[in-house]
Amino acid sequence: MFDEQYEQLRSAEKEEFAHVVNTLMLKSFILRDYYDRNAKMMRSSKEYTFIDRHYDLVSDYLRYSGWILSKDSRRGVISIANEYEENHIRMDLITSIMVYGLRYVYENQRQEDSLSQEVFFTSSELVQTLMNMHLIRADKRPSFASLGSCYRFLEAHNIITRISGDFKERNLQFYINPSILFVIDNEMIAAIYEEIEQLPDEEDVIE
Repeated sequence: MFDEQYEQLRSAEKEEFAHVVNTLMLKSFILRDYYDRNAKMMRSSKEYTFIDRHYDLVSDYLRYSGWILSKDSRRGVISIANEYEENHIRMDLITSIMVYGLRYVYENQRQEDSLSQEVFFTSSELVQTLMNMHLIRADKRPSFASLGSCYRFLEAHNIITRISGDFKERNLQFYINPSILFVIDNEMIAAIYEEIEQLPDEEDVIE
């Protein structure tokens, strides 16, 4: 039972439990490894380690309010999903297109280099990739400033991690995290393409 397990925790562990659950609810994904910009190196996540060690406890607690906890040990990703299909991550069309492009890049580069779970990329490379995939048109490329809010949203949910540069600049460098594989499914990909197909020819896919 949750109550019995929780009471066995020390005071410091109870504080950590509250911190970890709130972080998970806020970010949707917890990564085993994260990039420390100050140290300029990858570090192990204390939040991931805590959940991994107390997985059943955290899972039981979240289940009370309809949340399902999942862990992919191979990729190092812990995530939550609502069994009532509520409180999902809400993405507009612009962000959804970017996520699809990022997933495409991640899957292809991981086939070439399977040693690291993260994939290095830049803002200018992503725009070029979206153009090559015909998700945006060459004559109506989005400004890097207009993509800034999308990048901020993605980092807030642990989908990308900024390495250097500003979110609104073309020289933005970032890691695509393995959580990208769990953001959209095939049904959502089909919905994105359907929405794009319904746009008038003169309308930007990304403004």
